[in-house]
Amino acid sequence: MNYKRQLNDVIKEYFNPSKVVDVKPYGGGLINSTFIVEFPDTSYILQKVNEYVFQSPIGVMYNISLITNYIRKKVIYEGKNYRNATLTLIQTIDGENFAICDGEYWRCYTCIDGITYNSTSDAEVFYEAGRAVGEFQLLLDGFHPKLLSDNIKNFHNTPYRYEMLINSIKANTCNRLKECYNEILFIAKRKDQLDIITKALDSGSIPKRVVHNDTKLNNIMFSKHDNHAMCLIDLDTVMKGSLVYDYGDALRVGASTAKEDEVDLSKVTINLTLVKAFTKGFLETTKDIITLNEINLLYHGYYIITLELGMRFLTDYIDGDKYFALTKDLKKTRPKINLERAQNQLKLVMEIENNYHSIKQIIDDTLIEIGYERKNQNE
Repeated sequence: MNYKRQLNDVIKEYFNPSKVVDVKPYGGGLINSTFIVEFPDTSYILQKVNEYVFQSPIGVMYNISLITNYIRKKVIYEGKNYRNATLTLIQTIDGENFAICDGEYWRCYTCIDGITYNSTSDAEVFYEAGRAVGEFQLLLDGFHPKLLSDNIKNFHNTPYRYEMLINSIKANTCNRLKECYNEILFIAKRKDQLDIITKALDSGSIPKRVVHNDTKLNNIMFSKHDNHAMCLIDLDTVMKGSLVYDYGDALRVGASTAKEDEVDLSKVTINLTLVKAFTKGFLETTKDIITLNEINLLYHGYYIITLELGMRFLTDYIDGDKYFALTKDLKKTRPKINLERAQNQLKLVMEIENNYHSIKQIIDDTLIEIGYERKNQNE
């Protein structure tokens, strides 16, 4: 397939190609192919949906359309500026939310005039990140999660992820098992803790909510002019689940002292100052909707999601790098990067375990600081 020709055909679905100044790759996502389409006075984001990961692209676009429309209406209802409150889908010339070219699915967004951070050591920035993740929950508190399509079945079903790991171990299709014994043993020793959140959801002791499911820092758009966090982007994985996953996933990436592909594991620790900053922003925003049972599971959200990602990276490595696919350059320079990512995340799990009391204390102190504990004592 001529990729350049296909890209030109996609552009025709949305724009007059003669008006386009430039088209170039954009961002550093691992899943979808993303481009920025530049015009003389504006830009748009064009993205091809990865059908290996998202086997129902129409379902993905259905969820995104529902969520963004709901947030926009909610923000307008509150008399606020809606333009940077959420992503805005651009329709094709036929009035559809996506284009199909050569059998592949593409979508287009307005380009929000902001910036993203891959990492930060600035507590103020990470406080804003916590506030943005909490704001996402607050804005969607009235949206019924049953309306959403489950586009990736069992996405944060951690016991299921463990079963998939076991199946991959048994199959050993790429003959990579001999490199993974220590990691497999590490995970197996913790298998009894994997169902803490799923059991709470199944029993109804915590509510099912709309969950972003990928709250790493670079999925939060910040203002260029200050540290204000405007909105969450990359909504492909929005489904129903528990908000403790969104809390935990943000800390997993943002409060780690190393990138998730760092091979020097001595560098992988936790920045507790950032944990405190994010927790404050998150709980200040969600204090009127979050339940006590959810609060009690916040630590487990951090712990279990990190263990789950370690399992997912390890499973993908054993299977031959199908989900977290490697670029040509990575295949040459870092062919074991998914194993290295797994090792990185499992080291982070150890750090979370070692800091159990400190993390719980941060959550408790924050609740007192924002008045949540006193409020519930008075009810």
